[in-house]
Order: sequence, then C-alpha cells, then structure tokens
Amino acid sequence: RRLHLQQARDRARAYVHFLQTNGVRDLKPRGDLTWTADGIALEPYIREARRGIALTTIRHEDVGEIFFPGEARAKCFNDSVGIGQYHYLDLHGNEEIGHVSLPGRNVYALPFSLPAGALVPVNVDGLILSAKSIGTTHITNAAYRMHPVEWAIGEASGYLAALCVWTNAQPRDIVTKEAATRKLQGLLTRNGIPIFWFDDVAHDDPDFEAIQLLAAAGIVRSENKDNLHFRPEGTVSRAVVATALVKLLGFEKVSPAVPSFADLPTHHWAYTSIETLVSKQIVSGMGNRRFAPDQPITRQQLFFLVSKAMPAVSDRTFSTTLKDRQLLRRRELSRVLYGVLRAKLGI
Repeated sequence: RRLHLQQARDRARAYVHFLQTNGVRDLKPRGDLTWTADGIALEPYIREARRGIALTTIRHEDVGEIFFPGEARAKCFNDSVGIGQYHYLDLHGNEEIGHVSLPGRNVYALPFSLPAGALVPVNVDGLILSAKSIGTTHITNAAYRMHPVEWAIGEASGYLAALCVWTNAQPRDIVTKEAATRKLQGLLTRNGIPIFWFDDVAHDDPDFEAIQLLAAAGIVRSENKDNLHFRPEGTVSRAVVATALVKLLGFEKVSPAVPSFADLPTHHWAYTSIETLVSKQIVSGMGNRRFAPDQPITRQQLFFLVSKAMPAVSDRTFSTTLKDRQLLRRRELSRVLYGVLRAKLGI
C-alpha cells in the first residue's frame, strides 16, 4: 500500500513539473491548503474502482436524458434508497479504440434514484457494496461518483447493514422481499433521507415518510412527469384515487368491453383501474350511470373506499385524518394509503 501511494505521489509531482515547464511556470503546490509538506493531496481521490456484480446494474438508459423525453426525472427505481443528480456524464474519454465517449446530448442526465439492488452482490452473502463499488457501469459511475451521491450511498448502506443486524437477515433478503424493502425505505425516510425526487416536500414535513415511500412504490407520484412537484396541498380526483388503490392492493385489472359508466369510455386512462374496483364492489358511481372520474374526492369518500377494501384497518389508517366532507389533499392520500400499505405488508 505504501509503495502504491508513493508511486502515486511521484506521478503527481511529475505532472506538476510537466505543467511548470510547459507554460504554467507560476504553478506551486500549496501544502498549507492540503495539510501536507509537499503540497500533494492528503488522500488519493478514487474516481472509479472495481465494481461489484450487483443484483441491479444501473445503466445509461436508467439516467440519460435522451431516454426520458419531456420528463423531469430519470428512472424511479421501485426499491429506491436514495437520490442523486449530476447533469453531465463526463467520462474523460479518449480516441483509443474501444473506449466509450458519448456523443451530443447522450452525456446529459436527469435527477436519478439509487436502487437497493445496486448495493447487494449477486452471489456473495454478508457484503454490502458502497461508494464506487456499487452496481453501476463505466458510464453511470460518472454520475453516481459525485460526493452528494456517495453520501446518499453511504447512508443507504449503513441503514441496510443495521437492518440486517437487527433482523438477523442477509442483505439479499432485505432487498428482494417487498415487506423488508419497504421497511428499509421507511427507516431511511423516517430519518429525513429522500428516496424520490420532489422539490416541494421538505425533509421535516410531517408526511415526508408517507409521501416519499408511496412515490417510490409507484402508488402516488407527481401529477405530471414534466416537473418535480408533488403539490401536497392539491386536491385529488376520483380517478387518481382508484388507480392508486388498485396499484396498492395489487388487484389484477379487468377491462370489460362495455363500460359501467356513461362518462367513463374504454379509452379513459383510468378505465381499467375503475372497472377493477367496480368488479370488487369497492366503488360505485355518483348516480345516473356517472362516475365523475375528474371530480375531486372528499376525505369521507376515501374512508368509505378504504373501509370496503380493508375494513379491519380503515379506522387505524384515518387516525390522524378527518373523515369529513372536505376535499381530500394529496398529502392526506399518501398518509392514509401508507397506513394501508403497512397493514397489508405487516410492517
């Protein structure tokens, strides 16, 4: 180790000498800034290292802007345990045959997430990957190597290790089972660690955990993919609630040839979700064969739906939410459905 470090320092000195003798004559190492006698860095910066073969490999198509036209986020992994952003996939490419160099807009990345599967090796127990060793590629390492992302990786790895110890489980057991993964995500978000990109939900928001986890799970996300807003105080349509319930409860969707409601044509974006809840006798219309899919739903109406879907937990999930006829807010939808999800998974 000492030999390699000394060789690295010697190479750094040689590079400084080259610069000083080729046009940058006033270049001087600053030991008073690096805390070293020779002005060379105190520790080496590892830009890239050997990567583990992980359960999930984060690829260019998971982060590249060109793969998400018109969207504000890159891929949102269902098992996300952190977020990051670095707009430029700088690979320091060269002209040598076989080396990767991204052309044009291929170098741009969108705000991305960190999948738990990237922290766990495919066939090694008792090991959690971290820093530069996670499941990235040469391309995506260029974004995930950044310091804020490394901190997020470190937080996720630490909490994953702690959960493994507390539950006497292998890392693979945590990240491959939904209940355990949601428990890990809850642990992270409960401690103010974001796992999904929103720009209007603060870390100390009382519903931060619920909003973050329901978004990561793909149940309640942004109203539009072209921005990072959650709009916690916004209202919620009956169609959005129906879609969220079907996703949460894992119902197999049905698509009858003849609609149950006159205002719900077969091409409506929420048609199959609403018809699925109709088939389960969980939802009914507003009278006169109307469902009013775009009409804002009330807290009371959501309580009725939860009572029909999971009657044993309806009161518990509404313990901090009123059951009145006021319009339901988006934060309340996440809060209630998070309670339903926890009851469903037993966490």
